[in-house]
Amino acid sequence: MFTGHCLCGHVKFEFDAQPTDVSVCHCSLCRRMTGSAFGVYAKVPAANLNLTSGADQITAYDITGKLTMCSCRRCGGYLYAEHSDYSEFTYVCLGAVDDNDDIRPGYHEFVGSKACWFDIHDSLPQFEDWSPDE
Repeated sequence: MFTGHCLCGHVKFEFDAQPTDVSVCHCSLCRRMTGSAFGVYAKVPAANLNLTSGADQITAYDITGKLTMCSCRRCGGYLYAEHSDYSEFTYVCLGAVDDNDDIRPGYHEFVGSKACWFDIHDSLPQFEDWSPDE
């Protein structure tokens, strides 16, 4: 069982499935949302993600008409994303997951639009846009 929470701790969640896909996303939207060089997301079956407290504090922001980012309305902490083309999955923000030592990124995506000031120094596969699994 994996657990997680927002910055203020009001919204808490859990999921009981090992993520099947963990990506480091360098797209301009993720950079703008996180205020950093990238976002890191763990893909889990939507049916396996449960909000255990603070569900009334979730706010959803429609980013693209297909991609919605969910965060805590109290602290603004990003929790997970939903994509209408892949509604069977939820993309949990890895930074919000507690004890995430066993979850490792598998690749970088959207490196074609990564921040010019950030250099990738690991040996993970890199994709110019979407990963080949999407």
